[in-house]
Amino acid sequence: MWVDMRPHLLPALLLALLVAPGCDRSLEESPSLIAQAQEQEQRSSAATRANAPQAAVQAGRATGYVKRDGLHIDAPYLANREINSIAPEVLADQLGAQLARKELPESEEELTFEKADVWLYDGRIYRVRKKLAHPMDIPTALGTSGFPLDLGPPIDSSSELRWNFTWNMRRIRLERARDDERLYVAIDVYAFLPKEFF
Repeated sequence: MWVDMRPHLLPALLLALLVAPGCDRSLEESPSLIAQAQEQEQRSSAATRANAPQAAVQAGRATGYVKRDGLHIDAPYLANREINSIAPEVLADQLGAQLARKELPESEEELTFEKADVWLYDGRIYRVRKKLAHPMDIPTALGTSGFPLDLGPPIDSSSELRWNFTWNMRRIRLERARDDERLYVAIDVYAFLPKEFF
């Protein structure tokens, strides 16, 4: 068989000989970019797992919820949650020790804790009321309770500020201080109102 060995075909033939069996295969053996990315991702995931903080694991299980720094209470976390579904250490951190329990009509209960009062409907927290650590302005009172610093314009009265149907809550109230109307002394959060179900 006759092969046309024209000069413009020579470089292609030389390249074919270089990658033929028995030649240097370093070009073929380098992994693809996709394989390199997958290897890098696997190494990164392994490093992240190896460096996970030990504080996040207690008694062989992840703790799940951790209260953010700066919060006195995380009302959005507590509201509308089954009280029995909250880990005892989280409940103690949020509310302190339970001091009293009072049965109310229509499947309701009032629980008094060291740090706040909680109302239940069929075991679900529907209301949390907390006296603030000291008189606070609006952003501080909201921020230390787990809400954004600005919830928009409130309904203003002589004794309170109120937001309805805001931040997945039925009602959020700030109770005004008697001696300074710019400051607030308690926050009262309703996830829902049980009477609206009747």
